[in-house]
Amino acid sequence: MAHTNNRLPVLFTSGTYYEVGHNVGTFFQKWIHKYFNSSLIPSRLLPFYNTHKGREIFAEYLKASESSFPQYVTELRGMSDGSGMPFEQLFLMNLAKETYFLDVIEAEDNPEQHIHGCSSVYVNTPDLKILALNEDVDVFSTPYFYIISAHIIDPGVQKGTVTCEEEQFTSLSCPDSLPGYGFGFNKYGLAYTINATVPMKACVGSPPAGLITRGLLSASSVDEMVRISRNEGYGASDGFNANIASLNHKEMWSLEVGPGKFESPLKLTTIHEQVDPDKPCHYFHFNSYYHLDDVEQNFNLPSSNARTKRAHEMPPPRTLKDVKAILGDTQNNIYPIYRSRQPPDTAVTLCTVMYDVLKKTAEVYFDNPWNDNAPLVKLPLTF
Repeated sequence: MAHTNNRLPVLFTSGTYYEVGHNVGTFFQKWIHKYFNSSLIPSRLLPFYNTHKGREIFAEYLKASESSFPQYVTELRGMSDGSGMPFEQLFLMNLAKETYFLDVIEAEDNPEQHIHGCSSVYVNTPDLKILALNEDVDVFSTPYFYIISAHIIDPGVQKGTVTCEEEQFTSLSCPDSLPGYGFGFNKYGLAYTINATVPMKACVGSPPAGLITRGLLSASSVDEMVRISRNEGYGASDGFNANIASLNHKEMWSLEVGPGKFESPLKLTTIHEQVDPDKPCHYFHFNSYYHLDDVEQNFNLPSSNARTKRAHEMPPPRTLKDVKAILGDTQNNIYPIYRSRQPPDTAVTLCTVMYDVLKKTAEVYFDNPWNDNAPLVKLPLTF
């Protein structure tokens, strides 16, 4: 399934955190309201928010967010003022996954009804360095994605875990979160994708994962990504997996992050450059914790399990064509890797991004990349 009209708006914007947020809110005002009204938030999350328990939890999340990532809360307030969407509702969209865990998913058998995942493939050799991802989303959200390319200069900004005063990045975005939870890259030559993970419980009162992934766009190094993700003193309310490549290093990385009250448990795994052509040079990541043992996770993920199994059945990828074959695979007509929301699967592949580290490009496909389709857009990874 392709994006509506095969379009992907790109907003170039600059200014302070508030000004950039305000520009995003103003430009995508209609999309933000339509997304909100099409989502489960009015029917499922607002009633929870309007309870005493819901208000208390909301206040805890907001306090931790303002303490650890104040500039991103400011960015969100700018987005609220620009769009006319009440800040509480916009912040609640950023808490959707956490709230599902706290109030909704406990009563349901399949968390993938709300957590759709994504599939990542790495190849790392001297001649080919590819990090690729299928961006899997809820089908109702497909018309509302856009790219933000921002240059933020804000010397007076209040700082927390992120201490810089300037950011420059490009990121796939959706009204339910700040930039950073989709694929993104920055002026330091770091490019990453995000896979959802499924810990059993959210950590009430820690910042939402979407603020931490927003922080990753500011990072000047992998070590800085680790520090931001650990978020010492505050932790993370939810987990995620960041798949990382650098224009300046031979290595690539998989960063698994779990929920934690005062510090996020995490595990950084290095995908080394493989020079021996007879040895595997690839790595996969779907929606499970493969290396982080400190997090209790939900294994009832039929799509993720099927995608993992199918990827390992295919020939190990060594070329760009091999990567496209895996991410475009539809052999499992119940839970394919390239998803089309055919029941019982509940998600659709919105797009596929291919980071080519050596060519310093990001190709974004809105049709199955295996079908000889050309990318909708090719973006430079340099600023």
